[in-house]
Amino acid sequence: MPDPIGEETIVARISRITLALTALLGVAVLGAPNAASAAAQDNPTAFNTREQFLDAHPTPIMDKVCVDRRIQLAAGNYDWKQILGDAKRLNVYLGADWYTWEDCLIPDDGFYRQETSLNPDNSDWDTIRLEDSERLSQSAVFTWGSLLDPL
Repeated sequence: MPDPIGEETIVARISRITLALTALLGVAVLGAPNAASAAAQDNPTAFNTREQFLDAHPTPIMDKVCVDRRIQLAAGNYDWKQILGDAKRLNVYLGADWYTWEDCLIPDDGFYRQETSLNPDNSDWDTIRLEDSERLSQSAVFTWGSLLDPL
């Protein structure tokens, strides 16, 4: 006995349903808000860090330690934050250029001074800096330095 709906009718319905779902999915994808800007997708968060043992009771006679790197940045706004120290500059605009990025940890009388700088190759632009002090509650291995997060 033949099927009352028929094979051609079923195939036509499946095709219409598939087409409708594809169109609906396309609208959902195109209409969804962009979670991150193109700059952030192309340039993930960059780090300039070092992991080392730090004494909870530093003195000025201990050695200053620095970590640096060269980085090429796209023009745009960035969040720039210290790791260990609390200094930060949020939504800072940086021009497209190569930069020397340096973090230094300077032992002092019972605390560490953390100095961070971004020095552009463009001599017409100023070096920008972050500075903070940090007292440690215990001697341990710490990660310190800074990060640049494109917005």
